[in-house]
Amino acid sequence: MAQPVYRYYARNSRSSKRGRAFWSAARWSMALAAALYLSWLVLFPALSGSVGRWIGERLFLLLGTAAYLIPILIGNGIARYFKEGRPAGIFVISAASAASLACAAGALDVLISPLSPSPVQWGGKVGLALGSGLGDALGGFGAFLLCAAVLLFCLQIVFGIRVSAMLSWATAAACEDYQQWRRSRQELRTRLERAPKGDSAVRDAAPGRSVAEEESRSPLREGGAPVNVNETKSAQKEKSSAAKPAEKPRRRPAAGDYAPPPLDLLHPTPSETNRGKPLESEIKTAVMDLERTFKDFEIEAKVTGYAPGPVITRYEVSPAPGVKVSSIVTLQNDIALALKAKGIRIIAPIPGKAAVGIEIPNARPALVVLREVLESRAMAPDAPLLTFAVGLSSSGEALSADLQKMPHLLVAGATNSGKSVFIHSLILSILYRARPDEVKFLLIDPKRLELTFYEGIPHLFDPIVPADKVTVVTNPKEAANSLSNLVKIMESRYQRFQLYGVRNIDGYNKEADKRGEPREYFIVVVIDELADLMLVAGGKVEDNIQRLAQMARAVGIHMVLATQRPSVDVITGVIKANLPCRVAMQVISQIDSKVILDVGGAESLQGRGDMLYRNAGSQLPERCQGAYVSEDEINKIVAYLRGQGKPEYPELETMPKPGEADLASYGVTALEFSQALKLVLERRRVSQDLLKSQFGSSARATNLLSLLEVKGLIHKPDGSNRWEIHFDEIEACLRADFPQVPIEDGRR
Repeated sequence: MAQPVYRYYARNSRSSKRGRAFWSAARWSMALAAALYLSWLVLFPALSGSVGRWIGERLFLLLGTAAYLIPILIGNGIARYFKEGRPAGIFVISAASAASLACAAGALDVLISPLSPSPVQWGGKVGLALGSGLGDALGGFGAFLLCAAVLLFCLQIVFGIRVSAMLSWATAAACEDYQQWRRSRQELRTRLERAPKGDSAVRDAAPGRSVAEEESRSPLREGGAPVNVNETKSAQKEKSSAAKPAEKPRRRPAAGDYAPPPLDLLHPTPSETNRGKPLESEIKTAVMDLERTFKDFEIEAKVTGYAPGPVITRYEVSPAPGVKVSSIVTLQNDIALALKAKGIRIIAPIPGKAAVGIEIPNARPALVVLREVLESRAMAPDAPLLTFAVGLSSSGEALSADLQKMPHLLVAGATNSGKSVFIHSLILSILYRARPDEVKFLLIDPKRLELTFYEGIPHLFDPIVPADKVTVVTNPKEAANSLSNLVKIMESRYQRFQLYGVRNIDGYNKEADKRGEPREYFIVVVIDELADLMLVAGGKVEDNIQRLAQMARAVGIHMVLATQRPSVDVITGVIKANLPCRVAMQVISQIDSKVILDVGGAESLQGRGDMLYRNAGSQLPERCQGAYVSEDEINKIVAYLRGQGKPEYPELETMPKPGEADLASYGVTALEFSQALKLVLERRRVSQDLLKSQFGSSARATNLLSLLEVKGLIHKPDGSNRWEIHFDEIEACLRADFPQVPIEDGRR
């Protein structure tokens, strides 16, 4: 009998559970139907029948306009029920919903009742009672604040979110909408400026939407192959540039008969057929190889777009949620192996995008010429005076930079990486824009190979040499003295700026124009090989570079330092701290890249002008291809400039007096040389020991002996080890160059 009893009780238990589940479902179904009907009669009382119309009228009579919150609260409850089942705090949520309705009615009554003839219209009877009661106790403003605070608190409970999260989301959404609106307006403005009058493409653009948005819809086609989002823009740029003639840089009011060189002296921009862009089939193959590599290593990621450049093509990879970016970065060598690429670079992530960038070299790199960048909008006629061409970005857009804003630039890279060509393009870019009375160049080239092209141009400058004798500085000791005198020029300009009450060279020139006085010119110092200067006169050169880097910007002095040995003994911490703008060409190791840019990446460059450009304030460097300029182009432009005149600038206070010009290259001052001449006349002999005992330095004694021999004042006859002294010539030299020194002959 036990077994049937057991079965009876088991059967009875199952029946009771089914009964409870049935009645629970029935109750919730009825509650759901009632809630939906209540929302319906609030929104559409005319379609709810007589009973529904009566209930709706009573709800509006009680709550006023706040009754429109009922469908929202009911919809939230239904959504939470289907998402979470029966919420644990159903009674708390219900009470918070009722309190929300009451507080909303009270806030509406307090806020709008003074402006409405019927106080029941907005807050209903509940709002009238609550608003009048709180208004008598706290005043209108206090009652509104209390109702609003309680309403926000109750809404947190009802919707299960925090007010801080809601405010953050609203702020972020508003900022994003505002930025999108600004970008759209800027794109439309740029298109209007570029397009000729009557351009139907701009005229028919949809209001509120930029032309770029109309042209580029989705980065993927149906088949999943990525689309070049810049393809339409590039085609339109080519059409517009082909439609109108090449625009030359705007010429400022010429000084005398000077005219800047024409762009015809530069090689024309190569045709689009010779640009070396990857084919569509090559891009599809690369996309499939990338996605197959991710699949082999069990990484969920998809290629969503690409941007072809002159040397590399950057593919944008969007990882799936939960996939670490570091897992893609570690596949750098595997991706290079799968694509058979010479070297790839991974940007994780791309700044401003939710994607990882993978830069893959093109099979046929394109040639970027200087004329292409000079004719672009990046070198607009109204750009600042010291704007120079950088090259083309990884997406094919022309890049330029303003040396005045930098205010100094460091260029480093291995041999044959394009460093010297970049220096040439920088100099020529400024020569195309500036007159000799606006910008002058102090060119220092210890290698005697690159900057000597510019001998004789009217923009040449040297603070220790008069204008009729100025040349490119090739002696490291003379270069150190030129930098020292440039520091003196900087200090002299600061004193004049202080007297004029101005802060920088632009303010000084404006004040000088008002007073009818000559303007100050910019001075650009270009050092092609910093390592040689640091080797010969490291301490003196580094100190002068540090002072110029820290203070020379305001007075119009800017430096461009280049080296092919990016080591810590050349690019010291002092130099790096004062030169935030840097260009890194191809280097051998990641260590060299970190010395230049503080980050790796330059070791993966392709050479021949492929570089990483880091501007002041940017966290990550930007990859671009430098503009190429040939020796033939340089010679043509220099020959044209030489025909415009010779270097001209007033004699500076820092220039050495007659007789001192040859002393600087030996590190000897005029006082030391005059003392040495006087000592030789008094002692009637000369030797290194004699000069060392007088000046206390073997190096200075050796320099003085070499200087005396070069000037022909002493010499050693053949087969003799004794110096033969020309006393008459020494006396003549003292009288001519140092008349203030009394001559005492040792024979008297």
